[in-house]
Amino acid sequence: MPFVKEGDKTNPQIESLYKEINDELQIGKIPNILKTTSIDPQIAKWFWDGVKIILLRESTIPRILKESIAVIVSNANSCKYCTQAHGMLLQLMGFTDEQITDLKNNFKSFSDKEKAALNYALKINDSANKTTSDDHKILKDFGYDDKQIVEITSVVAAFNWANIIADALGTEMES
Repeated sequence: MPFVKEGDKTNPQIESLYKEINDELQIGKIPNILKTTSIDPQIAKWFWDGVKIILLRESTIPRILKESIAVIVSNANSCKYCTQAHGMLLQLMGFTDEQITDLKNNFKSFSDKEKAALNYALKINDSANKTTSDDHKILKDFGYDDKQIVEITSVVAAFNWANIIADALGTEMES
């Protein structure tokens, strides 16, 4: 059971937000992490807007790479909810159990370009203050531009926030 109660679903703000989430995701339920934040509709809306901007929008970073970053960051941060939830999303996108295990370990099955982004994500997750221009040069050598580097960095930052929310508020996996 989460440590905080879900917001009142009859509140027009929450009702509207849940409708928007349901219309966008079309999975027949609201993810528990969004329910956990719904006690404060403004924070829940801000969180959902971030999900749409950072994960769901079309961009030059493939969604599958963004989801992979979500899994490795969440796994590194020991966030069971986010690791499992985004691992399941990767499975829905075609990943096998072996690929998800590889993602949590050494990235053997990934391209060198993907490995560069995943290694960068882990480095900045662990110690962003130690990022150097050499880290960016590696990404640029693999064809990532500045906008893509900002996006990769944003996925890492977003999942640090989501991991804290999930763990500190006791978010449980969907049943």
